[in-house]
Amino acid sequence: MTHIDLHSRRLTPFIVIGLLLMALLAACGKKGPVRPPLAALPAAPVEVRVDQQGIDFLLSWAIPAYNQDASPAEDLVAFRIYRLIYDAAEGCPTCRDPDALVATIALNRPAPAVRLGKRLYWRDEAVAPGTGHAYLVVPVTIGGHTGASAGAFRTFVQPPPPPADVQIEAGAGQLRLRWQPPAALPEGQTLLGYNLYRRPSGNPFPPMPLNPEPLREVQLTDFAAEGSREAIYRLTTVTRSGEQLLESAPAAEVAATPAAVR
Repeated sequence: MTHIDLHSRRLTPFIVIGLLLMALLAACGKKGPVRPPLAALPAAPVEVRVDQQGIDFLLSWAIPAYNQDASPAEDLVAFRIYRLIYDAAEGCPTCRDPDALVATIALNRPAPAVRLGKRLYWRDEAVAPGTGHAYLVVPVTIGGHTGASAGAFRTFVQPPPPPADVQIEAGAGQLRLRWQPPAALPEGQTLLGYNLYRRPSGNPFPPMPLNPEPLREVQLTDFAAEGSREAIYRLTTVTRSGEQLLESAPAAEVAATPAAVR
């Protein structure tokens, strides 16, 4: 007489179902790379700011040195820049995150950005009057994982005119520059001074001026220009409009080579 274990027969379907569930869970775990823990992803960029230079916006930020768990950000390889353009009169720059990807900046080859030390500079050219731009900077690691983001925004303001009649004269081991203030400033703007940019022949201008604070005088002697090599200069006007600092487009470039020191 055949003996049938009714208890075993009742358990068999549950065992089969359990095995199937385990197989499915194992298969799900093989679909893609494992994302690192949130704390091991890069911290947000710091000191994010937008400066207006002429009709351009200059976005800059400091590269985070650590992850969100305070470990070194060794896997950080790039940044993505997202932009939102809004109406300056009626738009809301903080109502939603910028979602239009406009640039990806690799740390090993940052062009079209410029890297100076631990800071990156990216220029948004020809901003339209009457608009504002909001930006979001997102760090990216090896494998394409993204860390914490940070942003800033700025509204376009009519820039001041550049300095007038810029002159340069070469001396022994020095270059002397002179210029005139702009004839008039837009209403509501106060003159703070001037910014001076210098580059050697064959190199681009840096994104930031030589002077840490606006120059108050309308003349300057540059002793730091490289001897026997042509130096090219740009001058801009710096004003204040409310809480914002504004910078003009550059005046016409001037260039000279220091005379040899005898």
